[in-house]
Formats: sequence, C-alpha cells, structure tokens
Amino acid sequence: MIKIYGGTDKGKIRAINQDAYTFKIIDDTTAYAVLCDGMGGESGGHIASSKAVEIISQALERGMGPQLAESSVKSLITTAIAAANAVVYDMACNDERLRGMGTTVIVCVVLGDMLFMAHAGDSRAYHILENGTIKALTRDHTVVQILLDNGEITKEEAKSHPKRHYITRALGVDSEIEVEYTEQNFTKGRLLLCSDGLYNFAAIEDHVDLINSCSTEQDIYLLIDEANKAGGADNITAVVIAR
Repeated sequence: MIKIYGGTDKGKIRAINQDAYTFKIIDDTTAYAVLCDGMGGESGGHIASSKAVEIISQALERGMGPQLAESSVKSLITTAIAAANAVVYDMACNDERLRGMGTTVIVCVVLGDMLFMAHAGDSRAYHILENGTIKALTRDHTVVQILLDNGEITKEEAKSHPKRHYITRALGVDSEIEVEYTEQNFTKGRLLLCSDGLYNFAAIEDHVDLINSCSTEQDIYLLIDEANKAGGADNITAVVIAR
C-alpha cells in the first residue's frame, strides 16, 4: 500500500510561492510525484514550475496504465520532462516578461517494488528507513556541488558559499535538458521529495522522526513549519511517499 502526503508554503520572506508539486496514487503499488522549484524572478518562476508540473503529470497520467512495463518507465519520465522543457523554453523565448525563467524538476514513479526517478537542479530526494537511516538519492546540479566534488571547498563551507544557489541544470532554460536518472528498490520506508527551502532550513537528519511519523497532510505542515521556524527565507515544499 502506498500513501502520499504533500504540502507547500511560500515561507516568511518571499511574496510569491514559486514551488509547485503534484502526486497521484494509481493503485496499491503504483504512484507518481512531481516537484518543481521555479526561478527567474516574480515574473516567471511560478509560471515555469506550475507549467512543468502540469505537463509532466499529464504525460505520466496517460502513460501509467496496467500495461506499463518497468522497461518503459525511463522513456516515459524523460519524454515527459523533455516535453515540459520545450513548452517552458518556448514560453520564455516568446514573452520578454518571462525571459530567463526556469525550474528545477524531480519526478519519481513507483511501480511494484521499484522507484524510478529523474531530476535536474537542486531539489532533492531522500530515502528514510524506520531505523533512521537516511540515503540521499539525488545529487545537486549546482556550482557548489562541483566545487565539493573537486575538493575545493568543504561541506561546512558549502552551506554559506555565495554561489550555493547557482544551478547548473534546470528545466526551460535551454532548448534541451539533461536529467540525471536513477532506479532502485523501494519496498519500505519513506521517500521525501523537497525543495531547497526545506532542507536548507530544516536539516533532514534532525527531523527523521517527524518524517517517519507523517500520516496526514497536517503532519507535512509540521515539517514545513520547522523550516519557517528557522527563518523561512525561501519557498518550502515537501512530499512524502510512504510504504
């Protein structure tokens, strides 16, 4: 049995919520979730994220029937993201007010005992087990991550680095998008999808009990409130998929 809980909040500083998300449980062993964190200022970020979520979810909805085979999921996800990228990119090219807009994207499909996922940007996914073990399932596509990988800065320095918000991959900023794709077993535990407004202000390792006990939408907002308590300087979105 799959259960999903999601929520979003604009935080305490931002005037507009540029995050967007959606999810759907198809049956007891099949579901999907999409999360996007828009960028490009007040004029375009929320448009990019909401449009991407809309197009991707429509494509997943069409493709996720009883006939869907595990071997077809990667194509389904990447094609959906590519379609959203094309639309958002065209919108930005054809409307000067939307120039420069884009969005992070993370898409996950649960099918049987497997999790299929693709992402671009710095929205994250974590697999959290009942014993408190946390496994990061995504790698940030940021300048700071490159510096970390090259050993030029430490993890502690990364937290306050002036370029920590510089994203190296995003949906809608170029005519084509490169996503990172992963597959893994997912038979138990919690999958957390979140924007940087959550993990930058409410460290995941400090809130494992809250994530593992999440059983209602209200519980998701208890997690979001933790980020607001720490300043809420960004939009905050979280989706928990429980098995």
